[in-house]
Amino acid sequence: MIVGRHTDQKGRSTGERVAAIQRGGGPVTDTERNAATRLLDALLDAAAEHGASLDDFDWVADLPGACLDVIRGKTRSV
Repeated sequence: MIVGRHTDQKGRSTGERVAAIQRGGGPVTDTERNAATRLLDALLDAAAEHGASLDDFDWVADLPGACLDVIRGKTRSV
């Protein structure tokens, strides 16, 4: 598992957050988890410039889940 560069207020890394996601449609691969973690870190890098953190997103959206869904959609539609 990739750890990721950001953590939430509970100390969970972005990689841990992505790894904890449960989805239907077959098992999530390590490659998909790693790619979703990298995407989540990139989005949080951009959000940090605006003073937003993973915890801020948790109030309004499942950003880790959305990142995994995007990656799975791209890799499984090929």
